[in-house]
Amino acid sequence: MDNNESKNKLLLAQWQTCVEMANSISQRRDTMNNIFVTLNLAIMAAVSIVWDIKLILILVAGIVVCVLWLLFIRNYEQLNSAKFDVINGIEKNLPAQPFCEEWEKLKSNKKYMDGTKLEKCLPIMFIALYIVTAIIIVVIKLNAGGTP
Repeated sequence: MDNNESKNKLLLAQWQTCVEMANSISQRRDTMNNIFVTLNLAIMAAVSIVWDIKLILILVAGIVVCVLWLLFIRNYEQLNSAKFDVINGIEKNLPAQPFCEEWEKLKSNKKYMDGTKLEKCLPIMFIALYIVTAIIIVVIKLNAGGTP
């Protein structure tokens, strides 16, 4: 085996390792999203059962959880971006560049929406739901003649 062939095998092995790491990060990201969805559904269940002014603190906690969720999404986005920059850099030295080609096709497709943008919709929706719920609770309490 000549030096060039050995270098190509090493390059391919590094590329495969990077792709596996990117897949692992995507799996961790999915798990994190599932945890946050479950936590937010539990918060909303608590709100729907008790429905009292004291729940404002739980709603605020829900908003904090969603902000943390958005920060995690941003961190995973940056981590994935860095990983794919490395993968794309390695691909430039390989005979085929499947990830680069796939990304170029997606960017040119007007119907494609970045997954991170879609992913952020859920915590933003929960934040809006928490704010609306808090407003409704306060309005009901004020209209009932009670103090919030």
